Amino acid sequence: MAKARRERKRANREAKREAAQPIPTLTDEDFDRLLVEITVRADCEHASTRSTPDGLVLTRCARDAAVGGGCPVDCAAFEARRIGGLGTGT
Repeated sequence: MAKARRERKRANREAKREAAQPIPTLTDEDFDRLLVEITVRADCEHASTRSTPDGLVLTRCARDAAVGGGCPVDCAAFEARRIGGLGTGT
């Protein structure tokens, strides 16, 4: 019983310490940096799309290689989309 109480008190102290930390101010430049290269590449063979009932088109990586909502610039799973569906180029 005493051990659980000590752990709760310690957790409360840590939570108060974290709450006392100032919240950083974000600028437009910070948001621009966050929004760079976060989309799934449409020219990738593994990109799949679907439409929602309200008309929004969602694109996702079929191989789950995308992280944080988008493909990394140097994605190891990237394959150029084939023309014609069979890879024949026709």
